Amino acid sequence: MATSDSQSQQGTTVPDREVAKHVFAAELNEATYSFKTSQDERAPVYVALPTGERANRVCVMGTVTELEDVGTDDQEYLRARIVDPTGTFWVYAGQYQHEALKRLKKIQPPEFLAVIGKPRTYKTDDGTINVSLVPEDVGIVDLRTRDSWVFETARRTLERVGSARETSPKVAALARDQYGHDGSYFAHVAAFALQNLLDGDESSGSDDEETIEERLEEAEAKGDDIDGEEPEQETLIED
Repeated sequence: MATSDSQSQQGTTVPDREVAKHVFAAELNEATYSFKTSQDERAPVYVALPTGERANRVCVMGTVTELEDVGTDDQEYLRARIVDPTGTFWVYAGQYQHEALKRLKKIQPPEFLAVIGKPRTYKTDDGTINVSLVPEDVGIVDLRTRDSWVFETARRTLERVGSARETSPKVAALARDQYGHDGSYFAHVAAFALQNLLDGDESSGSDDEETIEERLEEAEAKGDDIDGEEPEQETLIED
């Protein structure tokens, strides 16, 4: 796994890439609105996180529970199901993610896996918008590293909930408009993920989707929306 977004090779500095945001599955799966900030064809694509910040790259970790080749006879296209304490990430790797594909093919579920990648939204036949990850880098991690990620992701989620309206007011207003809430619910998601560790659950892969959803609904029921004056919204370009 890469540990830095910039490096120097033979005296040449590689420009910094977008910071990879730590995001739980519950939040990323709700980040269904994508946009650009420029008309440039090569401009980065962002998703608006419900907690009020934009993300071009994310860092996630969880338990790989399934690996399946959903490609054609002529072209491999691997789909990985990765579960964290709050839900499921879907990761897709094909010919353009050669290194990630090669590493994923060596995985023997269940394993703890770290993924740095770009979130992408897509519309299903019934009109539902889903979010998946295009991996840049993947690597097996141990339980301690996964647990550290949960703690760090909870901390950063709480920071976004508490400060995004001041630090990124335009994106926060956009997210509130698109999703119909201010993202404060995800403070309870973060608390839920931390409690999951304290309860001694070594792998959230033991919870099925229905159980995770029920437990998150219980956490949501404990919280109230935080209302306030909405900041001015900038013009963003829908992808």
